[in-house]
Amino acid sequence: MTTRVKVYSFLFMLALLVGGGYLVREYYTTRADASPSIGQNPEAEEAQGAPVELAEAVQGHIADYIEATANLRALREVDISARQAGVITAVLAEEGDKVARGQALCVLDDRELQIRLELTRERLYQAKIQLEQAQIQLEKAITQKANTKQELARLEKAFNDKLISDRELAQARYQLDEIEHDERVSASETRELRHRVDELEAEIRQVELEIARSTVVAPFAGHITLRRVEIGQTVREQDPLFKLGAFSPLYADVYLSEREAHQVKNDHPAIVQLGVDETIEAEGRVLRSSPVVDQATGTVKITVELTPNDSLLKPGAFVRVRIQTDSHPDAVLVPKRALIEDDGGFFVFVCEGDSVRRANVEKGFESAAQVEITRGLQAGEKVVIAGQGALTEGAKVRVIKG
Repeated sequence: MTTRVKVYSFLFMLALLVGGGYLVREYYTTRADASPSIGQNPEAEEAQGAPVELAEAVQGHIADYIEATANLRALREVDISARQAGVITAVLAEEGDKVARGQALCVLDDRELQIRLELTRERLYQAKIQLEQAQIQLEKAITQKANTKQELARLEKAFNDKLISDRELAQARYQLDEIEHDERVSASETRELRHRVDELEAEIRQVELEIARSTVVAPFAGHITLRRVEIGQTVREQDPLFKLGAFSPLYADVYLSEREAHQVKNDHPAIVQLGVDETIEAEGRVLRSSPVVDQATGTVKITVELTPNDSLLKPGAFVRVRIQTDSHPDAVLVPKRALIEDDGGFFVFVCEGDSVRRANVEKGFESAAQVEITRGLQAGEKVVIAGQGALTEGAKVRVIKG
């Protein structure tokens, strides 16, 4: 290849490189000039205002609560024990059963008691016959005594008239002594037999009581929470058989500081929420407050009674208790998200037209989602609840829907 050809080739390549660089620069310059038409620039966005979400201050009811935790307990829960020894022949209740007062729960074998009752009744029947015979003898002795006394009086008169001898009068007096002796014996036998009859009647009542105790019954209406007995099991007196609980009403015992307890009064309403699921709740009221302060903990025991209902709350469940201490029926309320804390105080941004103003406020009671504004805001005013982080006094805003 000649020198001329090499020079021309070099110049051609150089021209291609220069032309390509120019085209690339023009391409990117064109895209840069067109980019403002694709999106908003900062100046345009500032002119339209910062995006915010608003909520209206409303007038409504709000209450103040003291919160605590507790475990629910039943009205009463007792162990039902065997009142006599025996063998279980029937189990009539299971755990979870709802039972009525006096309902049979289990039965012990009472055949020996039934035999004992029958024999005692037979002995009582014989004793009553003997008592009846003794009473007849006593009545007979009393009658003979009366007749003998009359005869003795006649003989004494005849003796005074010297119509009979000393021997005849002495025989009459001896006969009266014998009859009086028989009367005393009959009276003693009658008392003894009457006592025997009373004894046997008491024994029958005792056996009947033991037979009645062979059927174990519920002392009050409630639920069987535990069964400890099986058919064929031999139990001793005082062995626990069942655990019975009355679930209505339920109680929650909470322990508050002296300051908190001072705000709580009897009949204050309360809300009890299940610890594992706060959607399950029941209403209640303060039943009583302990008159003393626990020296070990410095707390006061407050008993809350739940209103009977069909909720899923059960004895032993962990619950959160909210006791209402005060309420305001016509409070100005805003969402908690609107409130901003600053140097120990609070303020909100109030939307007026297309701008906002900063309003210093004082808060009152709080709920889970709302807060009461006691000063600095009127019902009906619109406050910023989202987007207020970068706002300042008089800032332009544009409202978006949440």
